[in-house]
Amino acid sequence: MIKHEVFFFDKPGPANTQDVIRAVRARLEGGNIHYVVVASISGSTALKMAEALKDLGVNVVCVSLPPWCKEINPSGPMSVYPSVKDDIRAKLKELNVTIVDRVVSPFDVGDCSLVSIADANVVIPIKVIAETLRMVGGQGFKTAVEVAMMATDAGYLPPYSEVISVGGTDRGADTSIVVQNTFSQFILGKDKNKRFEVREIIAMPRKKIWYW
Repeated sequence: MIKHEVFFFDKPGPANTQDVIRAVRARLEGGNIHYVVVASISGSTALKMAEALKDLGVNVVCVSLPPWCKEINPSGPMSVYPSVKDDIRAKLKELNVTIVDRVVSPFDVGDCSLVSIADANVVIPIKVIAETLRMVGGQGFKTAVEVAMMATDAGYLPPYSEVISVGGTDRGADTSIVVQNTFSQFILGKDKNKRFEVREIIAMPRKKIWYW
């Protein structure tokens, strides 16, 4: 039996970042986990996490945006590639943080919006999974699942192992979970031992934010 403290935040958002970092560190000190994956578009949250964990000898992976995001909204803040700027990238490398910014999310379906999908009465299974994750744990929860698979697809995480994955709502971090990671192609694969599993909740918001 594993016993540890779970944080449930009243609201999602970046104000919870430091509490998430402290909770992740406490879980790592319990042993048996050697990888932490952080969803971090700019790299700033991953840098905070890596600095807080640098004495523990764990591997930190920062998952940012892939090149195709610049095509979504050419004038938007999330359209700039690479999203991790040179100064933060250099600091992350000094801390031996791996940066993943060339892998497309398994939840991306191109330029199709959920609104247009609903209007056309079209159901895309991977979007159902993504929306269910948002319903259970919010945007950060969905993102934490997402980036764990992206880092595995990129070859920076050993598949079928337990890792801590961290996500947030808008900016920062408000969610951390322990997962058995897998390649995105196996999320609901025939081999049940290779499926993705959420095994522990370390921190998450109680209330959710819905964007549509």
